[in-house]
Amino acid sequence: MMEAAKNPFSPMELWDDTMVTINEGDEKKKVDAKRYRIRYLVGQSEDKRFVDGGDEKIAELDEKTIFLAPSVHRLTGDPFHYDRTMVESISGKARIAERTKELKRHEACDEHKTIEVIFESPGTECCAMSKEDVEKMRVPLQYMSGYLLGDSNGMLKVALSKTVVDDGTEYYDNIHIIPDSAVKQKSCLE
Repeated sequence: MMEAAKNPFSPMELWDDTMVTINEGDEKKKVDAKRYRIRYLVGQSEDKRFVDGGDEKIAELDEKTIFLAPSVHRLTGDPFHYDRTMVESISGKARIAERTKELKRHEACDEHKTIEVIFESPGTECCAMSKEDVEKMRVPLQYMSGYLLGDSNGMLKVALSKTVVDDGTEYYDNIHIIPDSAVKQKSCLE
């Protein structure tokens, strides 16, 4: 594997409480679960609003919003970018504090369940450009973080989200299967 440019965006794990339907024999049953996702922090904002408190005083409300993208991309010599249509946001200081965790990158690791992988991705969508610009394009690097499902038979399997049912059973979705030949670098997240 080669040394790739360090991703400047911080990976974060976020989660929500949800209900899922599972099959138990012949019947379907709704159970409580948590849905986890790993995304990159690509922006944040602080909003201040004023509301009428009802007693001739105006009250101030401070609100924080963070913006998260599932992956970022880069061509050598160009800036990092991401698909703006895939960005999700979370608002509220309490909600952000209670339902997110910033992850740290580790170069050397054993048995970690979460990883960041940097790989060549010809399927990466980019921005609008002319036909001449498209002719000059090369395969960009894609930076993606997720849950490691396996690394065998020359294929790395990574899921961008997982759902954990109350009994501890885990289900994964948004799974990416990446050939080892396309992988440029891996690091563990904790």
